[in-house]
Amino acid sequence: MADRARPARLDDVARAAGVHISTVSRVINGRGEVSVRPETRQRILTAAHELQYRPNAIARGLRLATTGTLGLLVPSLRNPVNSPIVRGAFNRAWERNFVLVLAEDTGESEAAEDAYERLVEEGRIDGLLIQSARLDNPHLDSFSSGPVPCVFMDRAHPGSGRNVTMRDGDAGRMVAKHFLDLGHRFLAHLAGPLELDTVARRREGFVELARTAGATPIVVPAVLSEEAGHAAMHELLEQPTRPTAVFVANINQALGAVAAVRERGIRVPEELSLVCHDDDPVCGFLDTPLTAVRMPLHELGSTAVDVLLEQVEGAERRNVVIETEPELVVRRSTGPAPQ
Repeated sequence: MADRARPARLDDVARAAGVHISTVSRVINGRGEVSVRPETRQRILTAAHELQYRPNAIARGLRLATTGTLGLLVPSLRNPVNSPIVRGAFNRAWERNFVLVLAEDTGESEAAEDAYERLVEEGRIDGLLIQSARLDNPHLDSFSSGPVPCVFMDRAHPGSGRNVTMRDGDAGRMVAKHFLDLGHRFLAHLAGPLELDTVARRREGFVELARTAGATPIVVPAVLSEEAGHAAMHELLEQPTRPTAVFVANINQALGAVAAVRERGIRVPEELSLVCHDDDPVCGFLDTPLTAVRMPLHELGSTAVDVLLEQVEGAERRNVVIETEPELVVRRSTGPAPQ
């Protein structure tokens, strides 16, 4: 193929595929007014790929009255669990000819509202993914009924009918079963803040299954940070009946919790078993590799984009639960209950 002095255009793709330019436009831009035979569609897509054709975003926006951009409100750019979610959302948006704009919702009182105003009310985006929902945020109802479609991902907004979530309750039950199967009866959960939907479902699953076996776990809520995990683990280890197994709500907390255990001179897993909810490569490289729950985070991001774009295209809102099961990645931080 000869080198090009300019980017490929629709008419270049039409010539390469042997079809009229209007047919190329319908296929490339996803317009379905006139049917196109599967073999013709494939020929057009192949030609577009070979010519490295990219739709003109400005022309597309003028034609379709869209920006070609989606927004994503994330709760923290420090939390490594957010990386695969963002990658999944970014990759799927890109596949569907949209770009993704990130805004960090720090959890401060006006952070989410300010980000919403800049992204939505100034007409910058076609739809909004909200990963940072908190049950105590008074603005979520107005976001849900706002001028652009939105989807609450990971952290649900109950009653909104537009949530994409994972099986967090099953993850909690799975960890409790793992501890119980190892003979532990003195269980604890270093939980996240009570106003976060994800950690609430995780906590409920863990406590529910433990109680069916006659165990009553100690639950200590804490901010999802290293400092809070460190302080909360010290609190747990000072209980009159010290737990022999602790389920930690996220990787940031877990790093602080591991430091607290080390400071106390407690051996893992001989005296204390630990499980972290978020699996991350760092879990395998700690002094004692950390057993962790692996969730379908990339799939969460990509599915949320698909559900949001359904609304952008005029479909009704809906709730979606990712059916992929949580996976327990067993490493050396869990073992039989001490005798």
